[in-house]
Amino acid sequence: MNEAGPPPADAGPPSPGARRRLILLLRWVVVAIAVLVFVRVVQHADFDHAWSLLKRLGWPVAFVALPTLFAMMLDATGWRAILSTLGRPVSWHRLLGLRLTVEALVLALPGGSVAGEAAKVALLRRSNVPLPEGAASLALTKLLLLATDASYLALAGTWLLVAIAGGLQASWTVALLCFGGAALTAVAATALRLVLGRSSAATTLVQRLSALPIRVLACWFQRWRAQAEAMDSATGRYFAAPPSARLAAIAPFALEWLCEGLETVLIFYCLGVPIGFGQALTVDALGSLLRVLVFFVPAGLGIQDAAQVMLLASLGIPDPVATGTAFVVVKRTKEIFWIAIGLLLLAGRRVSWLRAALTDRRNLVPMGSQERNAAC
Repeated sequence: MNEAGPPPADAGPPSPGARRRLILLLRWVVVAIAVLVFVRVVQHADFDHAWSLLKRLGWPVAFVALPTLFAMMLDATGWRAILSTLGRPVSWHRLLGLRLTVEALVLALPGGSVAGEAAKVALLRRSNVPLPEGAASLALTKLLLLATDASYLALAGTWLLVAIAGGLQASWTVALLCFGGAALTAVAATALRLVLGRSSAATTLVQRLSALPIRVLACWFQRWRAQAEAMDSATGRYFAAPPSARLAAIAPFALEWLCEGLETVLIFYCLGVPIGFGQALTVDALGSLLRVLVFFVPAGLGIQDAAQVMLLASLGIPDPVATGTAFVVVKRTKEIFWIAIGLLLLAGRRVSWLRAALTDRRNLVPMGSQERNAAC
């Protein structure tokens, strides 16, 4: 009689590495589905017409890459103004190089916007910007981008309404989407402003998290209390700065959105497609908003493309599918160009530069009192 063997051991929860691989796989599945939907929207005849539009491209297409450069220059200018207000000035050229490098990660990686923010903090530390001030500058940058994006969406919606009233054959729904997006981003910006405006927002959050019943997590958050207090102090310095100093940071971000709208106008001009300025702003504004909402998809691949094709149909653009396909090809080619530039900049600074920055971030030991560390 055979004795029963020992019961199989429980598999236990998946490791963090397995969870990350699963999340990455799910993201690429979403990308594949989105691209498949886009391909299904475009028929063979549309590809033929899109190709005929692309063959019309002349030497002016070389200028399509410039608006992104101008946008990154403005972004670096606004970011530098924020850091200067926090008492941590960094050279504009260094911030521009950092911004172009991070942009390559944002465009190329699933969830690139999240990875990009983490990389910014780590790389700022290589420029002698402490973690609290670096994190505060990114939170303030996000606030100003949200606020100016709300204005940009409202401008696009208003311009489109005026064009429709003037006889443009376009759907009112698109204008309403612009105003809805403006309201959404305005609410998000207001909420973030209220949070950052509190004198102890980060400290309060860390205190509450350190009260968790799980001892390991509670101790970990408790060790970050000093960093949270320093971040609160940094954001407080920004809001206490003179209005002129804060305006110096807001204006570049507002102009940055217009640069991206100019890029859309330029692409359609190169394709020989007649489109109004308000229509182009609408395509870019809603496309940018959608990319933020689907941040887990690299560069909004597939999802943003299909949405922009449908937008062109609602805006009364002739042969919207073929036109949208040609537009997407030019825009994605431009993004590949800037991904390559960012990676070349990264290689120019040597791989050890990024490795040291990331290692520094992983090995950060939050500053806290010896009593708190001893208690944990």
